[in-house]
Amino acid sequence: MILRLVVKPQECIGCRACEMACAFTHGKDGQPAASRCQTMTVGKDEYVPMMCLQCDHAACVQSCPVSAITMNPATRTVLVDHERCIRCMACVVACPFGNMHFDPSRTLIHKCDLCAGCGDYPRCAMFCPTKCLTVERVTESSPA
Repeated sequence: MILRLVVKPQECIGCRACEMACAFTHGKDGQPAASRCQTMTVGKDEYVPMMCLQCDHAACVQSCPVSAITMNPATRTVLVDHERCIRCMACVVACPFGNMHFDPSRTLIHKCDLCAGCGDYPRCAMFCPTKCLTVERVTESSPA
């Protein structure tokens, strides 16, 4: 089962609940981590939640010189192996959407992992009051 995050920017009210849910989901010992999503203001009362699109041919994966960024073949989620990562930030530069981030306080590259290991529903979508973030479950059809 593949999870796809669906973003409807016209429904976003700029409350940033997605950012808070993400920060606390990825935090430790009750302390928030850096959010893997960001809400951008694009006009007067216009907002766009920005998060990793889990690209099928991800530039971040292709740019990593040590294969620290991989795609899980079962879920199609792009993940970062922090043990293998050398923090060269090639992925940050390569992502055309600006969804790879460097957290200087923890010296880690981070991106949306669809809350891997936290159930089957990303917390950003779970706590979105307007449902501008939802999840679509996709099943891949078997090759004919």
